[in-house]
Amino acid sequence: MTTVAPVSASIAAMYQDALLSHHRAPHNRRVIEAPSASGARKNPVCGDEITVMVSLVGDVVQDVAFTGRGCSISTASASMMTDAVQGLAIGEAVALADAVDRMLHPAGRSAGAQSAVEALPELLTPLRGVAPFPGRHGCAMLPWQALREALTGKR
Repeated sequence: MTTVAPVSASIAAMYQDALLSHHRAPHNRRVIEAPSASGARKNPVCGDEITVMVSLVGDVVQDVAFTGRGCSISTASASMMTDAVQGLAIGEAVALADAVDRMLHPAGRSAGAQSAVEALPELLTPLRGVAPFPGRHGCAMLPWQALREALTGKR
């Protein structure tokens, strides 16, 4: 098994600050009236719940928002996700969700995982602070799974 280089204390603190900032003041936490699609996910282990709503124009995500309750990581991840996928085509948004998934999961700790990390937009780099904590990967992925469900209709 390949391991990930440890995150330095200063970088970990920076990631933690960015995550907490998104948790305290989440972007796009609201209801979209008459969304084109929505997806809802629940983590039965911890009770986090999230619904992601999208408004599409053609195959482009014109607006995205979320509601629900969850821990600081799931809320921060949802906030960052809504910022990251605005204006993307459906395929691009799903590919971004896949890249976040590869970055977080230990089975992908290879050159491919490093490529996924490098492919992430800068505004998602705080999620790298979650990577060393496998028990929190589900928290970070919950909104991305709801987004994927909204955009593809697949759970």
